[in-house]
Amino acid sequence: MDSSENYILNRLDKPLRFLGINKDEAFALIVPLMGGLFMGWVLTGFILGAGSLSLLRMLKKHNEGAMLIHALYWHLPTHKKAFKLPVLSHIREYIG
Repeated sequence: MDSSENYILNRLDKPLRFLGINKDEAFALIVPLMGGLFMGWVLTGFILGAGSLSLLRMLKKHNEGAMLIHALYWHLPTHKKAFKLPVLSHIREYIG
């Protein structure tokens, strides 16, 4: 098999990048920078943005981002309407 035959398959798993950063990395860089621009602290916003970008890349590099996903799952608030009644811990599967 030639590598050109697998070109589409190889591109499906790669996220879209613009100037070498993903959407979430761009968000981590731009939000502190915009906050610094609005408050008049441009250099501080840029330093915080670059720091948050490097921290995000470090967290995503460790365990392929699974650690970051698990931390977001456990520490971010959830919808209160997910289950109207709490599910008992000994019930593994509801039938019917």
